[in-house]
Amino acid sequence: MSELVRLKTDLHRLTVELIGSCKYCSMISSNIDYKTPIYCTKFTGPVHPTCVDVATCLACQEYKNR
Repeated sequence: MSELVRLKTDLHRLTVELIGSCKYCSMISSNIDYKTPIYCTKFTGPVHPTCVDVATCLACQEYKNR
């Protein structure tokens, strides 16, 4: 496994651990190459989640309200 793939995989794992319990996070894609891997329901509701990137998700900080 290349160093870049290993770093992306580690970053993805840490992201899932950090924001995986957010009440607005409905899914996190397992594809490490997606630019918007997080399905968020905060602004659109549970019927139609919005795909957001990690920076947007972390800036929202709802993951801290477990």
